[in-house]
Amino acid sequence: MDGNRIPVRQADALEAEVDGQRVLMSPKDYAYFGLVDTGTLVWDRIDGETSLNAMVAGLAAEFDTDVDRVRSDVDDFVSALDAAGFLVT
Repeated sequence: MDGNRIPVRQADALEAEVDGQRVLMSPKDYAYFGLVDTGTLVWDRIDGETSLNAMVAGLAAEFDTDVDRVRSDVDDFVSALDAAGFLVT
C-alpha cells in the first residue's frame, strides 16, 4: 500500500461504543466492524491529514516496536476498512 496515502473516513460511517468496544457500521452494506487494539489506534489517526507512513512511524515509536510489523498491521487494517466502505477511495 502507498505509504504516502492519506486515508479519509466516509462521512456517513457510523460509530458507537458497545459493551466497552468501539463498533463501526458500514455505509456500504450495514455490516458491523468491531475495533480492538491496533484497529482503534489506526481509526483514531485517520483524520484526512495523516499519511500511512506517519501513522506507522508514530505507532512504532509509541509502542517501541518493529516498523515493518506495524506497517503490515496498518496496511491490513486500512485494506479491510476500504473493502467495508469506511474510507473514501
